[in-house]
Amino acid sequence: MKTLKFKFDLDSKVSIYVPSTQNVSEQVDNTVQVKNVIRELSGLFGGATATQAVGGWVSESGETILERVTIVYSFCTSEQLREHFEDVYAIAQRIKEEMSQEAVTLEINGQVKFV
Repeated sequence: MKTLKFKFDLDSKVSIYVPSTQNVSEQVDNTVQVKNVIRELSGLFGGATATQAVGGWVSESGETILERVTIVYSFCTSEQLREHFEDVYAIAQRIKEEMSQEAVTLEINGQVKFV
């Protein structure tokens, strides 16, 4: 049997976790933010996917906050990631500010940065 040998074209993954709360724990509709992140990542990398998840984190006051999040992610090349890292970081920063969050999760290749 012949073994296939190939290289993956898109070797990097960028994810932004869009919260469903504002001002720490106030539930809000994040549809507009999710659509904007999908559009922006698609513009940078050619496409994006959104998936629902439930997460928890401890706020600065010590309260455990449980919430639904939408993880918006794109696959890209290492070169595209280097070229657009600052753009991706700025998107996460904007989501943090728009939604009055203590932090927003930015995940790159399985590593996490709280913006």
